[in-house]
Amino acid sequence: MSNGYRTLSQHLNDLKKENFSLKLRIYFLEERMQQKYEASREDIYKRLVLCESVG
Repeated sequence: MSNGYRTLSQHLNDLKKENFSLKLRIYFLEERMQQKYEASREDIYKRLVLCESVG
């Protein structure tokens, strides 16, 4: 029973680390987009939605 708990606990910790890394990546990508286009976040999201609807 303890081995199953350790496996689940390790998997949960791995998922938390991956989630944090993805959030950090999104944050820096949004920052880069803002700097590149000198736009507000709303404009960036509008562009993303437009790109998704075209693609």
